[in-house]
Amino acid sequence: MAGVISRFIGFFLTPLYTRVYSPADYGVLGILNNGYLLVTIILILALDNSTARWFYDTDDYADRKSSINTWLWFYLFFSLAATFTLFISAHFISRLLFGNSSEGYLYIRILSITLPIMLWMGVANNVLRFERKVWPTVSLTLLYTLTLIGLNVVFVLILNWGLKGAFYAQLGAALFSMPFSIYLIRSWIGPISLFEFSRLKQMIRYSIPFVPASIAYWLVNLSGVFFVNAYLSKSEAGLYHIGISIAAVAGLGTTAFQQAWSPFAFSIINQPNARHIYANVFYLYVLGMGGSCMLVSLFAPEALILLTTPEYYNAAWVISILSFGYLAIGLTSIADLGTAIVKKTAPLGIVSVLSAVLLIILNILFIPAFGKEGAALSICISQFIVPFIMFYISQKVYPIPYNFKKAILASMLIIIASVSGRMIHTGQFFIDLSIKLLILLAVLLFLYIINKSYIKQAFLIFKQN
Repeated sequence: MAGVISRFIGFFLTPLYTRVYSPADYGVLGILNNGYLLVTIILILALDNSTARWFYDTDDYADRKSSINTWLWFYLFFSLAATFTLFISAHFISRLLFGNSSEGYLYIRILSITLPIMLWMGVANNVLRFERKVWPTVSLTLLYTLTLIGLNVVFVLILNWGLKGAFYAQLGAALFSMPFSIYLIRSWIGPISLFEFSRLKQMIRYSIPFVPASIAYWLVNLSGVFFVNAYLSKSEAGLYHIGISIAAVAGLGTTAFQQAWSPFAFSIINQPNARHIYANVFYLYVLGMGGSCMLVSLFAPEALILLTTPEYYNAAWVISILSFGYLAIGLTSIADLGTAIVKKTAPLGIVSVLSAVLLIILNILFIPAFGKEGAALSICISQFIVPFIMFYISQKVYPIPYNFKKAILASMLIIIASVSGRMIHTGQFFIDLSIKLLILLAVLLFLYIINKSYIKQAFLIFKQN
């Protein structure tokens, strides 16, 4: 639920932004927000993964608290240093990204100040998930989301502050949510004396392979707007970014799954039927997430008509293509489970870097030929390379009885039906809507019928665990 709420932010703000900002403005917004995410990925150093692994290595509260505070204090000082660096170099970064944009440096400075404030929410969300405290996690995310949406309405729509209103809204929501995030994990926050340098070195050694993987993940999933801006224009970058925002609806389930998956998977690691549970999760994920991707892909044109203005309608195929990338993102979380369990994390970093290199090559080839749709296609291809290779590697070190054949057949059916449905264009909104709805229901019903007994058996196993 927390993941769904987080993903819902961009989707909810789409009707507001597209009625206030031009596609070029939307391109600037996308470039800076995606750049901000890259900075946070680097700052975290994948130590959230290390903290989770060390947390479940022991039941001792004091030892767990030491791991959390080692990460927290390192993250705090690192983020403050990043804030200072970004703040003083804002003019240079603005000229690099936008040329002579008069307010670009201001946006960058606002985002830099937001960095250490958002730290507390990030740490709190991770710790609460470690403890499986569902409602505090949801409450914190909901508080931030509602505050962000409310401040956007005030700053952007009412006060008409332009682009800076969106960035001030992010800063304001972070400030408002910070005290609550600290309160929720107050029992875990300790003095700096709990910071253990020796433990930090061990945690960094574990997490380092995840860093290039995380950067490659950003490159593969979020860098497209930079490539489109470089090869085409800010307006095309804006259309591409609106495609990301709406395609992210397909990622609602993926985000929620990823946030819950690692704590759940590690918590049952010693159960005798753990591997069968992992295999069941894999196939059910393909069915469920595949259906979500198909939903978003089919109805992309209708979503743009309902949520945006005509100048954004040309983003439909970007949405359809990118929606299936979220299927690959969740598959990667499943595919690298085996290597994570045996604490061999290097392969994921290597494979992710290879995927990022492939993306750059495909962007160079596809964007000049196919425009922003070429960027979307490049990302989708690169995303699927990672789980494909990681499944092969993980099966070597920690075999799990996945049913790959059934999963591939189900995926192919969903993709073929989605592309076929997108070709339908009668010119009549409700006729197109009805035909696509029939296609969606027919495919989902077929998949349910042929997998009915398997689905019931899998959910029975989950209920017992």
